[in-house]
Amino acid sequence: MPNPPVKNKTGRSPTRVFKGLPASDGLAFGPVFVFRSDVADQVPQFEVKKADIPAELNRLEGALALTRNQMQSLASELARRINGQETSILDGHLMMLEDPEFLDSCMSFISQQRMNAEYAVSKTVQKYADIFGAMDDPYIKERIKDVRDLGSRLIRNLLGAVTSPFTRMERPSIIVADEIAPSETIGIPKQMVLAFATDRGSLTSHATLLSRALGIPAVVGLGSLVASVQSGDEIMLDGRTGQVILNPGEPERQAFNRSLLQSKTLAATLEEGKLAPGATADGHPLPFAANIDLNTPLAELALVGAEGVGLYRSEYIWIALKREPSEEEQEHYYTDVVRSLPPGQSATIRIFDMGGDKMFPDRIQPELNPFLGNRSIRFLLENRTILRRQLRAILRASTHGSIQILYPMIAAIEELRALNIELASCKNELREQGIPFDENLKRGIMVEVPAAVFIADALAKEVDFFSIGTNDLIQYTLAVDRSNEHVSRLYQPTHPAVLSLVRQTIDAAHASGITVSVCGEAASNPFIAALLVGMGVDSLSMSPTLIPLVKKVIRRFTSPELAALAQKALSLKAEPASTIFNAIRDPITKAIPELSHR
Repeated sequence: MPNPPVKNKTGRSPTRVFKGLPASDGLAFGPVFVFRSDVADQVPQFEVKKADIPAELNRLEGALALTRNQMQSLASELARRINGQETSILDGHLMMLEDPEFLDSCMSFISQQRMNAEYAVSKTVQKYADIFGAMDDPYIKERIKDVRDLGSRLIRNLLGAVTSPFTRMERPSIIVADEIAPSETIGIPKQMVLAFATDRGSLTSHATLLSRALGIPAVVGLGSLVASVQSGDEIMLDGRTGQVILNPGEPERQAFNRSLLQSKTLAATLEEGKLAPGATADGHPLPFAANIDLNTPLAELALVGAEGVGLYRSEYIWIALKREPSEEEQEHYYTDVVRSLPPGQSATIRIFDMGGDKMFPDRIQPELNPFLGNRSIRFLLENRTILRRQLRAILRASTHGSIQILYPMIAAIEELRALNIELASCKNELREQGIPFDENLKRGIMVEVPAAVFIADALAKEVDFFSIGTNDLIQYTLAVDRSNEHVSRLYQPTHPAVLSLVRQTIDAAHASGITVSVCGEAASNPFIAALLVGMGVDSLSMSPTLIPLVKKVIRRFTSPELAALAQKALSLKAEPASTIFNAIRDPITKAIPELSHR
């Protein structure tokens, strides 16, 4: 362990600024609670007598049953507190508890090698971690954290450590840790946690996703904060910039209070005009749609000013059911979505975007590089029965309202043509069976690989609209895995190459007379959204909760003002992405001062 920090004359560690990754939006200031998971240090190891093996196996069974109950309770608590895809994060833990290989391994270490139950669990966890760690797959690597989280809980239950370390918290605090597991994140009483600050972690880890869903500010990847803090210290955390200040002085406190006031002022003003139609200040229409899945409360879309569904992530139906949904089940889900929308609004259904970081419980086929592997359209074109079931379900649901179909991960013209042929074939089947559908259903593609940009003029002639998926477009353009904490800082939406590809896509779409939207995370950043509108996108789609903020910014500027902003950004090709971002941010915060803290 590093030597403890030297205290200053106030009895606290000296003031120090740490920079990490902004994981979950929000400001927090409060005392430190250092969480150290010491389970690995206290796992006993001893040989079990042959006569005691049945009792040891029974001890393991009891701990498994207790752990199963705890995980089910946490899953129920999570479902009660949030809506959205994050509710499935604990599914992996529960699946592992039912995995015969995991259970057989634990029991084998006990019965054949006469290990005590605690050590048998730790050996099994390490075996799985070694297997998963050898795979170059972000999803599988995230499972390492899940299995370690599960193993720690099993060992604590075997040791009789039924109380959580967080029961020692005496007042609301900022949790400082090396890293926090998903079950620990959920298990902390909400009223006791002000924020999370961790030395490790990525922007797409399960704990980070949970922090966002729970509305808890968080900064990850701080490096050495745990070794620098001690009892009595205070922390100032900014979940928007990734900055953490240990024991701030008076100037830092005053700056924090100003930021907090601006944040409250902004929150209050967002209520004004959020239900107005999306448009620029000079009246140019700019619809704001929502990115949703089956867990999104449909009744709440209208409350945030959503003007339709720009992206329905259909793959989360499969994830929730843990199997492929039937044609009838899919039709039911899609019909529910479109019926929830008022007249004039449409729902864009993205067909199964499986693979990459979204693996399916009944079809886990690890690949060395899943983001470049058999994912999305490639999988569906190899499994056309699955594809046709989904296409038929979407067509059948289209009689209940306005539906658009969205093809993800298109990289070649032959992929698009194959999909359109299958769609036409499904239409013929339904006609022959006398089943109605919308004959004018629109088809679009997600532009999310550079190859699609370079043939966008050809693709545009065979679809009705484009939807730019910035998440993957940035990743594939910059060769950056945003889930990798070592390189995630290089994931830059305002990189000149990314902006050039977006501009080419918009130009190709408009030249062919079709519309183009953006449904990636870049659309939810108010500064980048303003840039995208200035570049000419026709609509934006984002998480429902972010619509009021982005709409406020767009409604503040005229189309010519946003176009000038975009022209300035595009002219800075020789500048770093950060310089381009600041060139957008500065004039916007000058016009809307309450955004200056973001």
